[in-house]
Amino acid sequence: MLAHIWTRFSYIIILFVLVFLSAAYLLINAAYQPSYHSITVKDGDTLWTIAKEYNEEYSMTVEEFIAWVGEENELTSFSIKPGESLVLPIENPTMSTQSDVELVMNEE
Repeated sequence: MLAHIWTRFSYIIILFVLVFLSAAYLLINAAYQPSYHSITVKDGDTLWTIAKEYNEEYSMTVEEFIAWVGEENELTSFSIKPGESLVLPIENPTMSTQSDVELVMNEE
């Protein structure tokens, strides 16, 4: 009986298994992709001032930071204009879970 089911539906079973494995792989990879911080350029901002402003939050030199921002944002030059949106090499904090939050009870 089982052999009969396998011979008749083997292609469908294999297809479902492959779809399931592909979906699991994509979900796992998506969970580990960093989400980078995005800012809107203000009047007077330069890549140098932005790098200095966020210097505590990234682990690269200022020059590497500026090069990364230029490459990721597809800048043709290193001059930026107010209102532009830039992605920075700073990971957004992950959403906190209930265990990360301290619950405080009201005392009367």
